[in-house]
Amino acid sequence: MKLKQLKKISRHALLLCFAFTLTGMYAQSQITGVVSTSDGQVLPGVNVVEKGTNNGVVTDFDGKYQITTQSANAVLVFSFVGFETLELPVNGQQLVNATMTADEQSLQEVVVVGYGAQKRTDITGSVSSVEGEDLEKAVYNTVDQLLQGRSAGVQVTSSSGEPGANSSVRIRGNNSLSADNSPLYVVDGIPLSGTPQLNPQDIESLEVLKDASATAIYGSRGANGVILVTTKRGQVGKATVSVYQNITLSETRKTYEVLQGQQYAEFRNEAIADLRPNDAPPFPNPEQYAGTGFNWQDEILRTGIRSEYGVNVNGGEERTRYFVSANLLEDKGIVVGSNYRRGTFRTNLDTKLFNDKMGIKVRLNGSHVQNNRAITSSRAFPAGAGPIFYSYTAEPIVPSRDYAGITGEGQQFFNPYLEATAKDDRNYVTDLFASTELSYKITPELTYTFNGGLNFTFNNRDIYTPSNVGAGIDLNGLAQLSQNRSYDYITSNYLTYKNLFAENHDITATAGVEYSEFNNIASNSRVNNFPIEALGVNDVGSATGDPTIGSGRNRSVIQSGFFRLNYAFDSRYLLTATIRADGSSRFAQNEKWGYFPSAALGWRVSEEAFLKDSKTISNLKFRASIGETGTQSLPPYQSLARYGSSFYGTGQTLNLALFPVSVENPNLKWETTRQTDIGIDLGLFQNRVNITADYFKKETFDLLAVVPLPDQVGYPSYQGNFGSIENKGFEFAIDFTPVQNENFSWSSNFNVTFIKNTVLELFNDIDRFGPGLGQNVFGNGHLYRPGEEFGLFYGLKAVGLIQESDFDADGNPLFAPRNGVTQLGSWKFEDVGGGEDGAPDGIITNEDRQVIGNPNPDYTFGWVNDFYYKNFNLNIFIQGSVGNDIYNTIGTVLGSGFQNNESYKNQTVDWYLNRWTPDNPTNDIRYPSINSESPPVANYMVEDGSYIRLQSVSLRYNIPMENSNTFSGIEVYGTATNLFTITDYSGIDPEVSSLGGNTLAPGVDLGVYPRQRGYTMGVNFRF
Repeated sequence: MKLKQLKKISRHALLLCFAFTLTGMYAQSQITGVVSTSDGQVLPGVNVVEKGTNNGVVTDFDGKYQITTQSANAVLVFSFVGFETLELPVNGQQLVNATMTADEQSLQEVVVVGYGAQKRTDITGSVSSVEGEDLEKAVYNTVDQLLQGRSAGVQVTSSSGEPGANSSVRIRGNNSLSADNSPLYVVDGIPLSGTPQLNPQDIESLEVLKDASATAIYGSRGANGVILVTTKRGQVGKATVSVYQNITLSETRKTYEVLQGQQYAEFRNEAIADLRPNDAPPFPNPEQYAGTGFNWQDEILRTGIRSEYGVNVNGGEERTRYFVSANLLEDKGIVVGSNYRRGTFRTNLDTKLFNDKMGIKVRLNGSHVQNNRAITSSRAFPAGAGPIFYSYTAEPIVPSRDYAGITGEGQQFFNPYLEATAKDDRNYVTDLFASTELSYKITPELTYTFNGGLNFTFNNRDIYTPSNVGAGIDLNGLAQLSQNRSYDYITSNYLTYKNLFAENHDITATAGVEYSEFNNIASNSRVNNFPIEALGVNDVGSATGDPTIGSGRNRSVIQSGFFRLNYAFDSRYLLTATIRADGSSRFAQNEKWGYFPSAALGWRVSEEAFLKDSKTISNLKFRASIGETGTQSLPPYQSLARYGSSFYGTGQTLNLALFPVSVENPNLKWETTRQTDIGIDLGLFQNRVNITADYFKKETFDLLAVVPLPDQVGYPSYQGNFGSIENKGFEFAIDFTPVQNENFSWSSNFNVTFIKNTVLELFNDIDRFGPGLGQNVFGNGHLYRPGEEFGLFYGLKAVGLIQESDFDADGNPLFAPRNGVTQLGSWKFEDVGGGEDGAPDGIITNEDRQVIGNPNPDYTFGWVNDFYYKNFNLNIFIQGSVGNDIYNTIGTVLGSGFQNNESYKNQTVDWYLNRWTPDNPTNDIRYPSINSESPPVANYMVEDGSYIRLQSVSLRYNIPMENSNTFSGIEVYGTATNLFTITDYSGIDPEVSSLGGNTLAPGVDLGVYPRQRGYTMGVNFRF
């Protein structure tokens, strides 16, 4: 028996059903009892229903139940997933114990797959599952965060700790350079664009489809993997209500120790004396600043408060079931001024008609988000760097917290506190998602299914930057407004044929067609110079500056046909074959259609006669698959010659001009990913130990790429198909139950993923570089070169600091200088190129750049442990990443003493105390001298980003409710999130991506919204 599986199902059923009938409402006959298995194990979560009525309850964690029947001669029906339904007559008894028998057929766990479901034992593709019960033990705001560390092959990286911030999700690595690498989300059978706006509490389960056999049914949208989201459904029985509330207090884990008061004054005096010896010191008496100055990190950071309230109601009868939920979340982040508020509602209705021949499922989900933001991602210097960056680098010696004038060195001061509090940055997102599934059994073997869904999203962002903050200073106030409306709809019609021939030939065939349409309408405006700043975005017409206005819209469609055949012989030999054809309007006229086949084989060795009776091996299956999927995630109209508009003047007249902006590409076609997978599923000791291992290899060719053109062509670039990328790796997952007895159990799940991502081919085999690490500062630091790993760090290699011994007797340098810099204590770089045949040329230029790091981890892992003792549950979740490097660019800004013309001059205490001086001629490249050159991208920015994190610890207690006439259950819990991290990384957090989800610029830390440590207390009431 799958004891671990049964435990999971039982706890999940308890949370979904919790339908104790209120004692005494019918006051006919009160029955109690215990439900157990044939070997004496108690069964929590069993449905106990009085036959012929809606009167029902659920057994508690000790397998006990109490029900008041409407008749002393009632018949009780006991039902539970994985066991045969049992009916017992009461016959006037007050004690009715039940012993349930395992149903070996139903114990075959059913897993949702594309356009249907399969028994897990019959799956030939690579699919992993995460149950809703596991998701409830952590605190998350968004759906994309749920999978971190919980599924092999899935890498989730949070771009920042800002409330509501999305994460970057990659399944088996990056497939593309220019196209989107995010997986496809399918919610209750409907594919969506982007991350679904759902309440995580409404999710029943997540299935991750990873190989081509599993994803090919989604064709052009499945190349990056597919995440199937199944939401909760109503349970048979009387209406039950669950009300929950939790509150989280959060704090930052770490801050930078930067110079304050006297130390800062001494630092700036020394810098000016070295740079301009004849100038007066900016701070003539540094001692007067002892113990003074603003620690701007303390000014903008606070204790965050997150509160969540929710209610759901579910119930129904055999033919009609319902689930209704509402949730309100408010997350006041740890940076002042940030506040994320979200309200969601959901209605799920399931009904059966015409003697159960017809089934109708209706799903409706709505959400509204109001996000007051305290950071932007522009990374433009100096005015657009944001409050986090400013809090590290801003001068501490200013008159007041609200000061917005000139610094002691005559530079404009960018105030971190005003950036977070005075700047008004609001994002409003309203999302409505509705779907209907209708199925009809034409014959017992043949079923027709219609599935249709609509998704409307309205996204407005209003930003007002006043004249005392950042970009608004020179513009006397700046308003920026953007509106984006998208509406997508999809319809699919398919037939499913399922039959068993001659007892051993099990066939399931699915064939269908699908139509998807995507519409987007956008507008934006920008205006400055506000005579009355209090009006801000509420009256942009009052601004006197010249406005900039833009708008646009686009539409694209996909038409599809698909077929899948699942065949099993004698439950031993398995075959899955799939083909999908997609026609996309985004490609050239003669290249619109793509065809994506896949095939997979499986062999259930454990069903062979020589293993079938084994007491050790309870399940052994080998799997192999090969197939292709496609990508069409590029903006519409890229294959066409497109035109833009502008204005030109003739005298006093302003005229409209249309001009070409892109060249036509009549051969633009699908980006295609071919994947092979070899896997094994092993269950031991009646499946108390389950092991899954997969080796995979993916090659993506005909990459959708923006190709540069010569200047004389008149166009900078065009969209084409050039290049290929390879991903290959190994996944391993094990879940086991070391201990399980009447009062105590321990279950554990561990997964690890090894991936190597290699660029095979690029346009003309020319190196490609990622974007700059920050606008107006540094340069590009990522390399994409055929034969090398994806996105390697690329820059100069500092080999030490310039010392007096690095000059000959005549004062000539014995090293290769960069930009003529020979200042003592500045960096020395390795000269590796620039001369004939690539030989060193005696100067440092871009030709001397080399690989200096790798942002790709050697492996990632997650480890979850659940301990149960009577009514207590302790959950411990650990995850980590090993072998990846990080560009700690904010660390370089704070620890290099470089001269600049702006006000962000502050440095860390560590650098100041260990910097190069004539008295401390260190050769450590982390501690150059004061007024070193503006740092180019180099190895001093690179650090090991490996970490192991105690992601969450959750302790829950279910209060016994046997004697309550009101509650069927009360659960109280405490959860600690991001408790501690083991790492050598010197920055705030090793899980960082300042440039968000930009595929070409991973692993950059330029000062993001800090990820916080949280402490949560919550309670769930079930009525």
